[in-house]
Amino acid sequence: FEGDVWQWHQDYGTWKNDDQMPEPRAMNVAIFLGEVNEFNGPLMFIPGSHKLGVLDAQHDTSTTSYPLWTINHDTIRKLVERGGIVAPKGPAGSMILFHSCLVHASNCNLSPWDRINVYLSLCAVSNHIRRFKRPEYIAHRDFTPIECLPDDCLVRDYDVPLPWKDGTPEEALKPLAAA
Repeated sequence: FEGDVWQWHQDYGTWKNDDQMPEPRAMNVAIFLGEVNEFNGPLMFIPGSHKLGVLDAQHDTSTTSYPLWTINHDTIRKLVERGGIVAPKGPAGSMILFHSCLVHASNCNLSPWDRINVYLSLCAVSNHIRRFKRPEYIAHRDFTPIECLPDDCLVRDYDVPLPWKDGTPEEALKPLAAA
């Protein structure tokens, strides 16, 4: 019975306007920690919308659970007429990869089943965010490139540094002053 509404948006809109990410060369990875079904507020995507680039958006601080740069209803109607709406579903462990300009949203969850996903947002190191007004646990400040582990990394132990292995540091929860 929990899970907030996320209005129609492109993630790059927030990264551009709030974080000053230079280009929409970024992607999201969503991993389902529990089953996602049609009842527990799955993500909804408008197929092909990412191919239109960055769309006009307004800063919405009242109708969604998190301040987002949302896309107006008239534009959404036109996009849906063009590409429809899909809602990927699947068991725990399923993964979705999607472009930062893909228009997406989610409804509230009115079902007795939790909607728990982990999201990773990835981009080229050269395209990292330039402003840090959101808390570090949302807009990370470590732009070290991802390194591949050996092919046998799931069956052998490797020393991998875990930056927050003892939990989220208090300073990472605080927003910095806007630049």
